[in-house]
Amino acid sequence: MSAVAANKATTASRRSRIRWKARARGAGLAAGVIAVLLWTLLPLFYLVVVSVKPEDMMLGPPSLAFHPTLARYQELLQWDQLGQPMWNSVASSGLGTLGAVILGGMAALAFTLMNFRGKSALFFVVLLTRMFPAVTTVIPIYLIVRMLGLLDSVTALVLLFIGFQIPLVMWILSTYLQTLPKELVEAASLDGASLPVIAVRIILPLAAPGLLSAAILSFIFNWNEFLFPLVLTSFDAKTGAVAMMNYLESEKNVLWGPLSTVGVAMTIPVVLFMVLLRRHLVRGLTAGMLKG
Repeated sequence: MSAVAANKATTASRRSRIRWKARARGAGLAAGVIAVLLWTLLPLFYLVVVSVKPEDMMLGPPSLAFHPTLARYQELLQWDQLGQPMWNSVASSGLGTLGAVILGGMAALAFTLMNFRGKSALFFVVLLTRMFPAVTTVIPIYLIVRMLGLLDSVTALVLLFIGFQIPLVMWILSTYLQTLPKELVEAASLDGASLPVIAVRIILPLAAPGLLSAAILSFIFNWNEFLFPLVLTSFDAKTGAVAMMNYLESEKNVLWGPLSTVGVAMTIPVVLFMVLLRRHLVRGLTAGMLKG
């Protein structure tokens, strides 16, 4: 009986240690998540606070005890020079994303299903274009756009956004397509289906999460682009980010309130876009890891 009691005590002690380790691991994970959220969301929270803070309290000691004001947002909405730039942002970002997904998807499909000499090297060269700092290509791109007569046009922005995001789309879709069952493609090929038919009827439905993830990231990058719209546009095709910076350029001093309001206004569409499509983005980006 003493041996049985000793075994029960040992088992209970072992279970207790396992529970304690699990709780400690869970507490550490929760602390890490909270730290990451504070690190990433605290600046955005402070930006929102400053945007609704009264002007007379702007330079005083930090405090959350104040009556928020929406006067700056009302002034921004009443600014009659904002409508067209925001439409330019939507049009250029949306069309650039669509073109990048179509061309990048076709390229990813070719790199995944076809074998040819130098495939790995060519794929690396395409991805290499994403590694160059944007400022190093401003001058040649400006000269090319001017030579084509596309300065201050939405067409130039769309073409640039397509070229910028094709490597990103290729990288995401190539990784995702490699996780799809090749037996389906081989079976369809043996049944006489051509490559376009296989791509449209078999691969495209299965790759929808990856396509959507690539489209979401491409749209966000296009929407946040500031340097090239600033250089290549002036009046007719300037985007919302450029227009909002012009909204503040006439002031001699830095007005933290209006500047924060502009920042929040440009962030709201992206945040809403991410909230609505977050499940598809996570699914598309993690599918390869989970299947592999």
